[in-house]
Amino acid sequence: MFRKAFTFIFTLIIFAFSYADSIIVAKKGNATYIQYSQFLLAQGETVIGPIQLLVGADIGNILIKPSNSDIKVLGYISEPASNNLLENLVGKTISVEGEGRVIRGTVISVKDEFITLDTKNGVVIITIPKFPNRISSSLKWQDLLSPRITIKLSSNKPTNAGINLIYPITGFQWDVVYSAEISGNKVILNGFYKIINSTPVKLNDVNLYIKDGEKVIKLQENVIFESYTSKNISIDKVILPLQKEIKINSEKYFPDGKVAFYKNNVYIGNGIIVNKILKLP
Repeated sequence: MFRKAFTFIFTLIIFAFSYADSIIVAKKGNATYIQYSQFLLAQGETVIGPIQLLVGADIGNILIKPSNSDIKVLGYISEPASNNLLENLVGKTISVEGEGRVIRGTVISVKDEFITLDTKNGVVIITIPKFPNRISSSLKWQDLLSPRITIKLSSNKPTNAGINLIYPITGFQWDVVYSAEISGNKVILNGFYKIINSTPVKLNDVNLYIKDGEKVIKLQENVIFESYTSKNISIDKVILPLQKEIKINSEKYFPDGKVAFYKNNVYIGNGIIVNKILKLP
């Protein structure tokens, strides 16, 4: 009933402004992605979407949060993505090469070994090619594998409304990397947050945060995060007196972790940082 009602309401997906998204990366487990969009809403009920989420988004645990408390979320339709690429082709327009011809149409279903297409000449059922490169689409792979959501909103007046879509996402973690050099009676300590993206997803212009227990720390704004890479961001460089145990006097947050020690450019072993106390090897 809800899905049918959507067809009678004007669907609007005009972006008025564009703001940076945010990602909060945990040391273990899922990261949290905050996807922000701003829409022009009519008075009464408006449907926005479908809105494409990131590949790997856990749409089953999404939080829809309008920035204006006067905007009400009346409901939404979610379109989860499957890890099976062929299953994600349903509803998409593709070209299939097979049986000496190329057939173009919208995928109705993918079942057993057959693809059913709605073409300009009617419904056609074709065997799934053994070679994936015989199936082509003008869509990018992100468009094929990303879950989508369509939201029904209510507003008392026409307005620009910001909508935060907050959801867990896998494949992002952080760690810490330390190195220390003993020079005379001093220790030069360098620290880096290591942010790991083990997914094929490239993030553009995101605000980057890390989460350690209950602590959330903002690292950088408008970060470009390439797929399958690690980004090392400086915590601080501090010069400390040479002692067996040294208190790190810095306003920056130095998480617990091991420290690689060097003397005269030679690696001499690993120390450790615990509660901002640096312990030598």
